[in-house]
Amino acid sequence: MSQQVPLGELESASADYGDTAYAVVNSTKGAPRVTHVRVRFVDDTVEILLGRGAACAARENPSMSLVWPATADQSMSLIVDGQAEVLEEPAPQTAVRMRLTGAVRHRPAP
Repeated sequence: MSQQVPLGELESASADYGDTAYAVVNSTKGAPRVTHVRVRFVDDTVEILLGRGAACAARENPSMSLVWPATADQSMSLIVDGQAEVLEEPAPQTAVRMRLTGAVRHRPAP
C-alpha cells in the first residue's frame, strides 16, 4: 500500500523520520549504490553529501531516490524520487542537489 506525499509537504513529513536517510544512486555499471546521508531541505530541493563513487554514478545517471525506513513510531517508509545535480567535482565528500519529482509513504511487507 502506498500513499502519495505532496512535494510541498515533504519536509514536514520527513521530520517524523529524522534528518538522515538512505540515498539510492543508480549506476550505469553494476548495482545501485546505497549510502546513508544527512538530508537538508533547501527551497524545493534536497542537498546531501555523497562519497566519490556515488557522486560519479549520480553524474552519469542522475535518477536517484531517498529512503527513510519505517521506524517504531512510523508504520510506513518514506520514499522520495528525484534528479541529482552534482555541484562540484567528485571528492571524498561531494555536495549534490536533488530536484524532487515524487514521494510516497509505503507500508513494509509483513
